[in-house]
Amino acid sequence: MIVTNVLAFTNDLKNPLVDDALVRFENGEITFVGQRREYSIQEDEEIIDGEKGILLPSIFNAHYSVYSSISSYPLRLLKDAQAGRDFFSSLLESGTSEVNSSLVRLSAEVAILKAIRSGSVAISGPVIDHPDIDPEFYRQLSQKYGVYLAVGPVLTAETIDEVAERWENVSRDSSFCPIVYVSGLATYDEEALFKLRSLYEKGMNLNLFIFDMKQDNEICLLRWGESLVERLLKNGILVPECGVIYGGNLSETDMDIISSRRIFVTKSLRSEMYAGTFKPNIADLLGRGMQVCIGTGFVGSDMLGEAKEVLLTERYGRNFENSVIDYEIRKTLFDNNYKLFQRLFGKRTGVLKEGCSADLILSKSSLDLEKFDTRLPTTLQLILKSSFDTNFEKVWNSGELIMDKGVPQRISRKELRDLIKELRNLEL
Repeated sequence: MIVTNVLAFTNDLKNPLVDDALVRFENGEITFVGQRREYSIQEDEEIIDGEKGILLPSIFNAHYSVYSSISSYPLRLLKDAQAGRDFFSSLLESGTSEVNSSLVRLSAEVAILKAIRSGSVAISGPVIDHPDIDPEFYRQLSQKYGVYLAVGPVLTAETIDEVAERWENVSRDSSFCPIVYVSGLATYDEEALFKLRSLYEKGMNLNLFIFDMKQDNEICLLRWGESLVERLLKNGILVPECGVIYGGNLSETDMDIISSRRIFVTKSLRSEMYAGTFKPNIADLLGRGMQVCIGTGFVGSDMLGEAKEVLLTERYGRNFENSVIDYEIRKTLFDNNYKLFQRLFGKRTGVLKEGCSADLILSKSSLDLEKFDTRLPTTLQLILKSSFDTNFEKVWNSGELIMDKGVPQRISRKELRDLIKELRNLEL
């Protein structure tokens, strides 16, 4: 397969932009990236005319709240004017107390469809554990739509036994990775922390919700006489295979400890702003050598929109110049997100380069009024350009076309119509 007549945004620092590009891939792997005049097309090769669109690597959404793809749980909470760290705990409680199996199942399918249309071929995020939905359902979804899923339930100290029993023996494969999200860590006693450690020892990836470390430390000191980080270290939970979600209000010591263990910290700026907990700290986290990723949280599936928020908040809150913001977006949206993807699925992706997986997006603009300037930061230009008259025309995963003109390619038109009909009849 050949895609030609495009501007290739490669995410390769040695060759970031290729104008009038041709990209060839075969057996799921990129075999050529260069200008059209450098490649001799053979008669039997299939060719797609990119019509002067932008070809870029597909995206990994490192934190997408799957359960909120249909039902607007955040809007329900606003009726009570909730904000701050309690917003998140109430959101999780609302998401588990007001669901039925149809909502859980359809939320997952809609989340995948939205993610693909937003250029994501891989999703990591929490789902609602329901007794009528077998965890194997999510593995089947990854195969059905041709995407990568790293999803799992949210644990609390009260539900750890029940949820762990259903998820601890679920195996991972090349496209599905079971994970668990841990909420309310400051309230976990020694027995609950021991159970978390046991889950990790059985191969389960742990993602720790830390909305406000300062408040969590205050609770821990009052209850247990030690900080949260001290408790997690003592119980062997702060390990490289663990992740931190949001990472709000971390002290310098916290950042140094998390950084030294090569733990990924995933931010969702728009979710944090919506909840009223946002403080600009991406620069601080990156400056400490931390592996910072970004995801959309419960605010849609648009990862480039999340990257735009990095731009706006770092300009408004920190007054950084464009080159610094370009670096931050490249490290979070691309480099670190792809490193996390590789940890979960063992696959090299995220760069348009020979030998890398053919995970691609063809983006088009109907007016094409904006041009890339090679003298300016390229990643920042991509984010700004995407905000004007741009849509994702095609999405490939491992060389397979999984979305074409907004339509998923792995399911039939009838299956899509039936899904829409079921959604319209769903009672929320």
